[in-house]
Amino acid sequence: MNGSWVWLLLLGLTVVGLAAFLASGTLDQPVILSPAPGEEVGLPARVVLGNLPAGAEIGVRLLDSYGRLVGEDSAQARGGRAEVVLFYDLPIGERGRLEAFTPLPGLEGKPLAAREVRFADVPCTWVKVYFLDPGGNPFPLIRRVPRTPTPARQALGLLLSGPTWWERLRGYWSALPEGVQLVDVSIRGGVAEVRLEGIPEALSPQLSALAARQIALTLLEFPTISGVRVYADGRELPPPS
Repeated sequence: MNGSWVWLLLLGLTVVGLAAFLASGTLDQPVILSPAPGEEVGLPARVVLGNLPAGAEIGVRLLDSYGRLVGEDSAQARGGRAEVVLFYDLPIGERGRLEAFTPLPGLEGKPLAAREVRFADVPCTWVKVYFLDPGGNPFPLIRRVPRTPTPARQALGLLLSGPTWWERLRGYWSALPEGVQLVDVSIRGGVAEVRLEGIPEALSPQLSALAARQIALTLLEFPTISGVRVYADGRELPPPS
């Protein structure tokens, strides 16, 4: 037997062993640290998971008492833990089910961990948050949110958090780079001035204009706002067309 056959045999044995190991179910499973079993979840639901490898992506979803999916998103683990802030649709019934899953197409169907929860009765409303569709055109995605005296700031926070994993899977994206922070938003005479930090100066004019347009469209849904100006680290972004 020549050397190449030896390597092929060793590779085959390794694959078989790995498959047997996975089938045995001895791999560590994620642990839902919060909420506790039967605990009430607010809007948004704040979910903490543990027992995760560093850098692992983990998904979380909520189902209502009819088994209807009302919300899902994902987060990356750091230090063995991951926290997901989950906005979800209006559930049917008081009780529901929280599931952790692998956020990969074809693997998302089987829950890795699950827990029964209760939904809090929260005064809520709906806002449109503008992301970009696969063709680069602004498209409104709906978020159910708790009522707040500062809805413009809330909407911008949702925009900066980016699309959910399922929305990303469907091709929705944002021209706003990850890590951009909202410094301030003020409204005077119907004009909203938005101040951000963390947008690189090297961001192309096309992406800068798209980012400004996302922000403007997200804010112009509010009747008190008729115009928007966006500043990034002190410099004004190109006005949205």
